[in-house]
Amino acid sequence: MSSATIEMEQFTVGRSSGCDLMLTHPSINRAHVKIYFTHDTVLIEDLDSEGGTFVFHEGSYKRIKTAKIRYDTKVRLGSDLEGIQVKEIIDDFRYVQERKKKDIFKRVKSVGLKRCFDCGTVINKEKIYCDCCGAIFEESA
Repeated sequence: MSSATIEMEQFTVGRSSGCDLMLTHPSINRAHVKIYFTHDTVLIEDLDSEGGTFVFHEGSYKRIKTAKIRYDTKVRLGSDLEGIQVKEIIDDFRYVQERKKKDIFKRVKSVGLKRCFDCGTVINKEKIYCDCCGAIFEESA
């Protein structure tokens, strides 16, 4: 019998540039919240923030440490911000990740490098094989 694995993504939200999604607002801590998600489930975890993380439940916002919620659930980070659906925060994270990926590809191309399609290692354009995984590249015309 084979078991299916569920691919769970995660990211941090906060004021710090080290966070995956940076929000610059005074009521947001440097590392405020961590969000884990699959195609149908979201787990939100407050990272001991001063302003707190709140989930809209039964007509009002409740402060949480961790909560399993749906994509359409409204959350509020800190005490001064408006509530927003967690889906919008996840969409913002995906947009930022896609932009970062495009920027990396532009920089790699501009300095005469390429990526191995098998393992993703950055290598010199003249190389015909990858030192990391041993993949051999076809010559391009």
